Amino acid sequence: MMNQSTNQSQKPQIQTRRPISNYEYLNPSREDDDSIMDGFHYKSGRRYHFLDGVKYPLPCDTDETYRLKLNYSISRYCWKGNLFYSPLENELAKGGMRVLDVGCGPGGWLLDMAAQFPNSTFVGVDISSMIPKDQQPSNMGFLQCNIHNGLPFPDDTFDFVFMSHMFTSITESQWQDVVDDLVRVAKPGGWIELMEGDYMNATSGPVTREIQAQTTILLRSRGINMNIGPNVYKYFENIVELENEIFTGQTVTPLGNGTVGELAFKNYKSSHFAVRLHEYMGISKQELEEMFKISQKEMDEYNTVLNIHRFYAQKKICTEKSEDSW
Repeated sequence: MMNQSTNQSQKPQIQTRRPISNYEYLNPSREDDDSIMDGFHYKSGRRYHFLDGVKYPLPCDTDETYRLKLNYSISRYCWKGNLFYSPLENELAKGGMRVLDVGCGPGGWLLDMAAQFPNSTFVGVDISSMIPKDQQPSNMGFLQCNIHNGLPFPDDTFDFVFMSHMFTSITESQWQDVVDDLVRVAKPGGWIELMEGDYMNATSGPVTREIQAQTTILLRSRGINMNIGPNVYKYFENIVELENEIFTGQTVTPLGNGTVGELAFKNYKSSHFAVRLHEYMGISKQELEEMFKISQKEMDEYNTVLNIHRFYAQKKICTEKSEDSW
């Protein structure tokens, strides 16, 4: 069952105006791409992954690293500094715990955790290497890998497995396999925690809803469900190795109001330009910029927020012994 710690906002139904017809726009061939080498392709001065099975639509370059750092700072502020909700603080403080951050990006969460719990060990994995070695403390490590090829760790390795803000990296058909693998590498009695946000919300003006609707259609061509955030708990429900109770938490990120809201809006807007939404919509960058100017005013008027959800569950402790056990 689910232990709902907060009420979730009711989500609007979106009627898309048109299907995306140019699938190759998001899946470039070697003929129509500007340049492809070493698993990357380049569009409009931005670098993107070009690997089989990778549907991530955002860039993997310096500007994106800065955006991800800003996103983490905003998220931590909105959670009032709470880095996790799984009941592991005492164990982490005692030391000897092994923690995995899947899709760690620039490593903000890992670095904060490693500093707060110096006697435990922290490992991050990501398809991109964004954490300089000279910034990694002695109790932290990083491994570059594609999680869709499976996590490169044995079963029952980590006491705590954490993953956040990965909804644009995982297609709807991949989610169950990814969560299964998170549980696989967790130790019996260990905890698995996911954090994802809503993309759509009930408090949006018409131009904001249009931007969101077009982006939803765009990403759907890659199999990415932009509205999966509040429902990722269902992938826990399918795993018999987990305890039945799924714990939840929720907070909100303001958009457009106050200092945090303005930073969140800046982060929100830049991600839409990074996926080249204007190209799909057949408009110029300046026209999309004008839409966002209106959208920002709408967000102030409608008090628009983004909901962020946490889901965490414990892996069962196996107590049954086989007949051959002593």
